[in-house]
Amino acid sequence: MAQSAMDKLLAYSMEPGRVEQSIAYLQEHLSRFLRKREKVLICFQDHKNGGLSWIMEQAVNRCGAIAIVWGPDRRWSTLLRQAFTSKASVFIGAPLIALGLTKLKKAAGIPLYIRKVVTSGYPCLDWMIDGIVKGFDCEMGGCFSPGVSSVVAGFACGKSWGVHLRDAEYGVDIVDESGNPLPPGELGEMVLYPKAQPQLRCPLGEFARMETEPCPCGCQAVRLLDFAPGKTADPDLLKLGQELQSWTSVLDCRLNKGECGLEVEMIVFPGEKLPKLPNAAKRVIRPWDPETDEPFWYIPRTKEVKKYWKSH
Repeated sequence: MAQSAMDKLLAYSMEPGRVEQSIAYLQEHLSRFLRKREKVLICFQDHKNGGLSWIMEQAVNRCGAIAIVWGPDRRWSTLLRQAFTSKASVFIGAPLIALGLTKLKKAAGIPLYIRKVVTSGYPCLDWMIDGIVKGFDCEMGGCFSPGVSSVVAGFACGKSWGVHLRDAEYGVDIVDESGNPLPPGELGEMVLYPKAQPQLRCPLGEFARMETEPCPCGCQAVRLLDFAPGKTADPDLLKLGQELQSWTSVLDCRLNKGECGLEVEMIVFPGEKLPKLPNAAKRVIRPWDPETDEPFWYIPRTKEVKKYWKSH
């Protein structure tokens, strides 16, 4: 079976020496805010050698901080307990997991001490950022890692002025629907490629625009702004997902368009006001069960990454 563009990009990122370069790159960025002996909670679905979770762990430890990896128990209740007992002050993980943790904190009345959140993968949309910042009263950062993969392609500006590409290693083109390059400032699909092997062009299925004006932070690297889900994402489901998951009473939400219509499954906190619920062919609304419930991992972009790890 022929390798997909993402498979090839993942294989490239795992070549000898490149993982070490990714660790060093993240160490450089994390060291700007991590304190010595500070507890850092790392929350990803997989923790395999060479994967993003493992790379983050190495980078955190090299900064002199203490990496705490979530797992193998993936329940929401375990995450809350681990965040509290560890007294972690930095969280690194997927945006929806960080957002869910803010809701658990509020519902359970348990104090957490998260001062900095670094999300992985993109797009981390504005409504997610707003919910995380408000829920933790924290600062935000971000690692540009397509599909939450080992491809460490950039890091978000600490002042929330966009994402700076790791331009010593990667390049990006912004293209229209026909694959033609767009001028700087126009929104289009991102095509990522390693500069050492520019023929490995990987359309990310996500949108952004390239900013040519100097960044206020002083970094000279290529800057990407206005990240958005791509054309493969269902706009109706995205809008509905935002409407439902922006409520603190909704811990998790899974949406799908089945043969008979919309399917909705929601985990909620009992006794709290709920959003207006949509008409659906199938609708399951149930209270959070601390003994069993795990995150739905509603991140469609990870499909290529999961396929890669299953074959390696």
